[in-house]
Amino acid sequence: MALHLWSSAAYAIDLPEGHRFPMAKYALLREAVLAEGLVPPERMHDPPRVAREDLLLVHDPAYVDRVTDGTLPYAEQRRIGLPWSEAFVERAYRVVRGTCEAAEAALVHGVAMNLAGGTHHAFPDRGEGFCTFN
Repeated sequence: MALHLWSSAAYAIDLPEGHRFPMAKYALLREAVLAEGLVPPERMHDPPRVAREDLLLVHDPAYVDRVTDGTLPYAEQRRIGLPWSEAFVERAYRVVRGTCEAAEAALVHGVAMNLAGGTHHAFPDRGEGFCTFN
């Protein structure tokens, strides 16, 4: 059984000074895992963006569009807890694909994980608690 991990430099985005979310943890975790040799670099996978069609399996098209095209109102950004930016969108799409690929790999290898976690506070039509998409 060989552990496979998913992580991306896109998981850690710049946030405003003093923001309460510890975004740097994603880059630090990736670096620590590789430095400690917990997995070799070839088993640390960088996910691409999830396909819009996959997001639409569980999310409302209007919500996906607001996130993607930058029309997410301030109140919705505040509920998510992260300000909108192109990097925010890239992160949201890649985190989902990383989770999908890790789940698929776990079925093959017996164990796998996405180092960005599950973003389980999102709903079909909105995000919450630092979670944009499920």
